[in-house]
Formats: sequence, C-alpha cells, structure tokens
Amino acid sequence: KAKIWQKKYSRRRHLAKLLVLQDRNKSVLCPRSLESFTNWQKAQKSKAKYQAKAANQRRDYLHKLTTHLVKQYDVIAIEDLKTKNLQKNHHLAKSIANASWRIFRQMLEYKCEWYGKKLIAVDPKNTSRICSKCGYNSGAKPLEI
Repeated sequence: KAKIWQKKYSRRRHLAKLLVLQDRNKSVLCPRSLESFTNWQKAQKSKAKYQAKAANQRRDYLHKLTTHLVKQYDVIAIEDLKTKNLQKNHHLAKSIANASWRIFRQMLEYKCEWYGKKLIAVDPKNTSRICSKCGYNSGAKPLEI
C-alpha cells in the first residue's frame, strides 16, 4: 500500500505542479498554489501513514530481535560495517538501506549496557576471507558465497 500511495502521490504532485506552472504562465488573477490541491494532500497523508506503519513494524521487529539476542548471549560480536560503502553496490543498496543496520546497532549497544552484557565491534577487514577455526586466508570471494 505504501508503494501504491507513493505512486499516486508522485502522479498527483506532478499534475498539480503542471497546473501551478500553467497558472503562472497564463498570468491568472488568482494563481493556485501547490497547497490548494486537496487530492495531492490526501495522497501525501495516506503515503505518510503507510510509511510510518512500515517504519513502526521495522522498529518493533528490531526491538524484539535485539532484546532476544541480549537476553540469550553474554558476549555479542558484530562486524563494524560501513554501510555507505556497501550501498555503492546497486543490487544490494535498497535491502541494506531497508534493514536499518545503524538502528539495530544502536539498540544492541544500549540494551547490552542495560543488561550488563558485552558488545564487541569487529574490524571488517578480511572477515569473510579468514577461517575462524584455522586462520587460513582463502582470498577474495564473490557475493554468492
């Protein structure tokens, strides 16, 4: 529904902008402003409602997940990833941005502090290349591995 309302919002905003420009070019006595288009405003409110719902669902899931992890484990190690660099891969950018990794990490940090648990941020250099058991460096790997 959020996608549908985003599409409606974009279409209605575009048409409203065109009508505003037409009024401006024709030198109408009472030119319309963008805020005078009620269909655009309805679409804006509906879009915001569904986006807020999705954000709340994501936040709720993250709270439940982090609470479960912190209660179950005494030491949690996470990779200190730079999401800005990861988002340069256009195949993964949308899913990375949608996962809210930064919020996940912040929740883990303060919940570990609350429960007296330890959170370790591991340097991401060669973490997917070096074997955790024997320490062998197998070299670069494609994304599918």
